[in-house]
Amino acid sequence: MIVQGEIAMAPRLIYVSQTPTNINVDFSEMPTGAHAVFVNATSAEQTPSPSTALSAGGSGSAAIAIESSLITGQYYLIAQDAESQLLAQTVRFYINIGDSDDL
Repeated sequence: MIVQGEIAMAPRLIYVSQTPTNINVDFSEMPTGAHAVFVNATSAEQTPSPSTALSAGGSGSAAIAIESSLITGQYYLIAQDAESQLLAQTVRFYINIGDSDDL
């Protein structure tokens, strides 16, 4: 319940960094049951992440594993609630799948 004068905070999902295997994010104000989904910035194809890092809700940091089914390209992560409604999204980032010598 929001008391008069209080400001309701919206869920946030913030890209922090990445490794060859993970996208590191900070999150806050997530409801219980939230989950992460990779979105291809070109095709808009969505690939759910099996990560349960957001499911408990609340705030924190997480490493979301880069899905093996993703192809090289520009992506962003979205957080969805248990009914798959959009809660928050990160900025775009680039995933390079394949030979690391090409970086």
